Amino acid sequence: MLIKPLGKTRQRPIALITPGYRSVTITTIEGQRLVKGPERCFQALRALQGHVVFTSGKLRNVIHTTGAQAWQAEIWRGRATSMTLDGTTLKVNSLRRVLDTLTTDLEKFDALLEVSLWLSDQGVCVNSLSGMAWNLWRSTLSTPLELSFDARIGRSAFYGGRQEARNPDIYKNQVSLDISSAYPYSMAQEQYPGIMREVSKLTKLDPEVPGIARARVKVSSSMPHAPLPVRLSEEMIQFQYGTFEGTWPWRELYAAWLLGAKVEILRSWAPITMVDPFSKWWEVAYQGRSSVSPAAAQLIKGISNTLWGMFGMTGDDRALVRFFDDAGEKPELIKKVARKMPQANTAHIAAETTSRVRTRMLLEGLYGDSRGAYIPAHVDTDGIIVGKDSVQHRVLGDGPGQWRIKTEMPSLEVMAPQLYRYRCGSDCGITHSEFHYVASGLHADSARELFNNRHPGVNISFSNGDAVLPVGPAFEQHDLERYAIEAEYLRTILFGQPLVSVR
Repeated sequence: MLIKPLGKTRQRPIALITPGYRSVTITTIEGQRLVKGPERCFQALRALQGHVVFTSGKLRNVIHTTGAQAWQAEIWRGRATSMTLDGTTLKVNSLRRVLDTLTTDLEKFDALLEVSLWLSDQGVCVNSLSGMAWNLWRSTLSTPLELSFDARIGRSAFYGGRQEARNPDIYKNQVSLDISSAYPYSMAQEQYPGIMREVSKLTKLDPEVPGIARARVKVSSSMPHAPLPVRLSEEMIQFQYGTFEGTWPWRELYAAWLLGAKVEILRSWAPITMVDPFSKWWEVAYQGRSSVSPAAAQLIKGISNTLWGMFGMTGDDRALVRFFDDAGEKPELIKKVARKMPQANTAHIAAETTSRVRTRMLLEGLYGDSRGAYIPAHVDTDGIIVGKDSVQHRVLGDGPGQWRIKTEMPSLEVMAPQLYRYRCGSDCGITHSEFHYVASGLHADSARELFNNRHPGVNISFSNGDAVLPVGPAFEQHDLERYAIEAEYLRTILFGQPLVSVR
C-alpha cells in the first residue's frame, strides 16, 4: 500500500450542534441560536451544508431534531459513525466525548475553532476525528510511504490492551500511574516494518526488531502475571495461563520467554524494509498541543490518539441504515458498504504499536525494573493503580513516554476492570460528592449508577474494540458463551445499543 503525502486541501467553516427533541442548538462563528420545530430544524440544518458539523453528545440523538425518517446513518459494527440529512450533503460527526470536560457549547466551539486554525497552518482541513488524524499524519510525510503485509497475519497479531482487576476490594493509600502519551510516543520512538517476508522459524526473536511470529506458548500458573493475550473470538481476548497457540509481535514473545514462559516458534516474519513514519508527525502534534489553549490541546490529543488504531481497521462491518419511523425505533439495514480502505494491508503497524505499550506495561508496570512482580489494584491499558509505598521504586517523570503520578487515592474501591470509585483528598479542584466514579466511556453520573447498580459477576472490560475476559486458564465453551452475553450487555451500557447487526 503506497501512502502519499497530503495534497492541497480546502478549509470549510465549522458548526457544533446540540440536538433536543424537535429542537437543535446551533453554534457557528456567527453565534449561537436555538431552533424549535421539526421543519424549522430541517431547514436550519440544511443551511449548514458546506460546514463541517459536529455534535458533542450521542450521535444517534440528532434523529430527534426532525424525526428519524429524515436521516441516514453510516455504521461500523452496528454503531453510528456519522449521520446524513436527507436530500442534503450535511453530515454530522461525533466528537467522541473528547471535549466533555468543557461545560458549554460555546467553550467547545471555541476549542474546535482554535484547532481548525492550527490545522490550517499545517495544511489540513477540519474533518471527522479520524479524517483529521489521518490527514495530519499525511501532511508530515515528505515522500510516498510503502506499508504492506498480509492483512490476515497482521490482524491475527493485533490485540487490545491489558485490562485487569484481579482482586476487587477496598484499598487504602493508592496512586494511579500511567505512561504519558503512551501510544503516540511509542510510535515515534522506533521504526516500523515497511514490507515484511517470512523467514526461518529458527530466526532469533530480537525484541528490538518489529517482527511477527506464530508460536505455541506454555505459561505456568505460578507466574505472577500471564504475559500474552489470546484471541478467543473476533471481539474477545484473554490474558491466559496454560498452553495455547497464537500470533504475536516478536518483542512480546521475547518478554514472555524472558519472564519464564516456554515459547516454540511455528512460523516467523521479519521486515524487509524499515521506515520511520511517525517521528515528524509526533513532533508536530506535540508542539501543537503546547501552542494552544488547554481545551484545544485536549482535542489535538484526541486526534493524535486516534491515528494508531486506523492502521488496524478494515472496510468490513460497514453499512448504511435508515429509519422507518420518526421515533427511530425501527432502523433497517439498507445495504452493506464494505470496501477496501487505504490502510487495508497495514494491520501489522497497529499490532506492533499495541504490543509496544503492552510490553512496557508487563515489564515495567507489573514486574518493575528488578523483575519483582507487583499486584496492582487495577490495570488499564497504559496505567496501573498501586500502593503509594511502591512508587519510590519506580522511575517517574513529566515528559512523553514517562511514567507519572496521575492521581493520589487515599481510598479506592475497585468493582471490576474500568469500574471503580475513589476519594481524592481535599485539593483536587473539582467539586463533587464523596467519591470520584470511573467507568470507561461513561459520564460521572452514569458511572456512579453503573457502580451502584451493577449486574453481579461481570468482570469484563473493553480495549480497542476487544472484550477483555478475566485472567486465568482457558474457559470452557459454555463459559465463553456466558461471557459473550455479559460482554454484549456491558458493551450496550457503555457504548449504546447498536442500530442493527451487520453480521
